[in-house]
Amino acid sequence: MTYKYIKTALSIGLLFLVCSCGKDIGNYDYQEINKVKFAGIDSAYFGLLGERFQINPKLDFTLDPAGNEADYSYEWIALNMGSSVLPKDQKNDLAKTRNLDIVLKVPPGPYKVYYTVTDNKTGVAYTRMFRLNVETSIYEGWMVLNDVNGAARLDMISKIKDVYLPVADILGTTGSELVLQGKPVDVYCYPYSRTVYGIYVSTDQRTDRVDPETFKWKNTFNIKYEMVANVSDNFHADFISGIIEENANSYMLANGNVYYNYATYQISYGTPINLLKGETAPFKAAPFVPAARDPKTLNATAVLFDTVKKRFVKHSNNESNCNPMLKQDNAFFDYNNVGMDLVYMDYSVFGGGDVFAVLKDPSGKIYLTKFNMFSGIQNYFSEMTGPDIASADKFAISPVYGYLFYSAGGKVYEFDTSLKTTKLMLDKGAEQISLMKFQPFRNTGNSRPYYQSRRNQLLIGSYNPALPAGKNGKMELYVVPGLNAALTLGESYEGFGKIVSVSYRER
Repeated sequence: MTYKYIKTALSIGLLFLVCSCGKDIGNYDYQEINKVKFAGIDSAYFGLLGERFQINPKLDFTLDPAGNEADYSYEWIALNMGSSVLPKDQKNDLAKTRNLDIVLKVPPGPYKVYYTVTDNKTGVAYTRMFRLNVETSIYEGWMVLNDVNGAARLDMISKIKDVYLPVADILGTTGSELVLQGKPVDVYCYPYSRTVYGIYVSTDQRTDRVDPETFKWKNTFNIKYEMVANVSDNFHADFISGIIEENANSYMLANGNVYYNYATYQISYGTPINLLKGETAPFKAAPFVPAARDPKTLNATAVLFDTVKKRFVKHSNNESNCNPMLKQDNAFFDYNNVGMDLVYMDYSVFGGGDVFAVLKDPSGKIYLTKFNMFSGIQNYFSEMTGPDIASADKFAISPVYGYLFYSAGGKVYEFDTSLKTTKLMLDKGAEQISLMKFQPFRNTGNSRPYYQSRRNQLLIGSYNPALPAGKNGKMELYVVPGLNAALTLGESYEGFGKIVSVSYRER
């Protein structure tokens, strides 16, 4: 009986509680607040680093039809969602304006962008999120260093969605901290180490690299921080030349001295290597350092030329100095006493790999020689008697056909080493040729069809002195056919200054 009584009492109590709650209709005063409705904002966007980026959202305020801009606060925040980005580097403040109108300066990558509108009267905020994928106009392409009235300017022919477009003053466009000072000297792109890709810019006052993804710069990117030798603050490289077959392996020439770097083995630019074993004083090296990897020993090998004693010497095996080049039977000349000045020298893969050297004897005659830098065997020696050869100041060697191109003024000639004939290939009239080269691409083959096809295209930089500086230069790529056939124009880009140096930023 007791259990039945308790059960009945609990049931009655529960019914009373439910009825009491149901009767509590409350005495609350609900007040509607001003809400923000977003329109005109897509769910995803694409943007280019250094380019203008705009969004003009449409805002509808439920209790404020006028929507006075001063009554609200605005904020655009981009969170970098890249997997390698540290949490402290995720947040990027874009703007605090109603409309977004900025030059994108955030690192390339995927972002979630949050647009927040805050009612200043109530403090209530509303947010709209969208995705933004930032790519860069400096991802890949031709780096073009110009002379504009004696000042250096770095431009770029940027590959964007498989289309190459010139971008003037790429450092300023991307907001780089590096401001070039002095006259332009050299630009060079190569893998400085196995983890760092180097884009180096040299003027006559300094040499610096920039971040290869953003072009950002800091003082530790100066070349002196890659050297174990003590150098002055205005130290600059005349050029850097990497071993094509080996990353992180390079030579650098500066004021007649040659330095060697092999980051893989922790060999940094240090004491100049232009010193012959057994000698106490370094020699002044000519401004040419043809280098390649020895196919037998796999060691970096380079040929240097002593401008005073007029001799060729060789550096190899990661050594700290150079060795004489051995005398050869039936040689055309003595490596250790050439008796001529060096006009030009470079390495070419043509014919299995040779050093091409242009020499001038005391009477002014010009000679071309070819020799194997690894074995020392001399393969060719002949006088060049073509037109304008005495005044030629630019040279380039076709890696496919072995033709030697040279220019004088606005004319380009092709010298066939087999036939020993010279042919005028281009006459640019009033234009002057400031640069001529074949770009030595590292990555070729079927996976890089652009690189593969351009490796035998003659790159020519020219300018018209009668036109405004900074816009009077152009860069052209000419297809070089066999059988001494005429050059055909492949690509042409304008709007540069006097082009001094060009290098390709590969991917």
